[in-house]
Amino acid sequence: MYLDERIALLDRMRRMNEQEEVEAVPQENKGLSMEQALESLSNGKLKLEDGSMLEFEVQTHFPQKIPFVCFKDFYQASRKEKEALILVNHDKAVSQIMTLSTQERVAKTLDQWANLLVNGMAANRMYAKVLKKVSLEKVEYICFEVPAAEKWVWNIIFRFKDKWLNFNGNYNCLKQDTPLYGMLLEAMVVQLNQWVMEQEGMDVDGK
Repeated sequence: MYLDERIALLDRMRRMNEQEEVEAVPQENKGLSMEQALESLSNGKLKLEDGSMLEFEVQTHFPQKIPFVCFKDFYQASRKEKEALILVNHDKAVSQIMTLSTQERVAKTLDQWANLLVNGMAANRMYAKVLKKVSLEKVEYICFEVPAAEKWVWNIIFRFKDKWLNFNGNYNCLKQDTPLYGMLLEAMVVQLNQWVMEQEGMDVDGK
């Protein structure tokens, strides 16, 4: 990248960070804790402050019969193929994308994966702000944000650590909605980790 382009990109990142600091989180999305999000998934529903209801269901997909927790009666568009499951709500800007790749996994460790993400985005003149990297017993994931137009999009990408190495998942929502949708999406990944543990005869405490 040429020097003037790099300066322009850094200036854009600075301006977006300034806008990010003054953006107000909508009052209706006061936020959930991880414990509350997991409890809502287990109950199959969550009542919002405006009286509306979010419901959840399990969709089993891929030859491995992997059970994914998804929003029920929520998505406006979906595509189900042998190697992909794509669910999108355009109005809420929420999506769940799960794919099986034909390519061998390049990044072996979580740190390598995060570096590959950031460098890959930079190569396409995009910016990825990594928020956290989490390694659970059977699943690992990265939460990050990317600028899109005048907003930021929150993402969580996840994969299995020692099985189904060609699987990749990517859930996302608007940054302003992470207290609600982001926490629920992250809880869905945590619950997937718990399912794998149970399948392998481990309890949820990893014993």
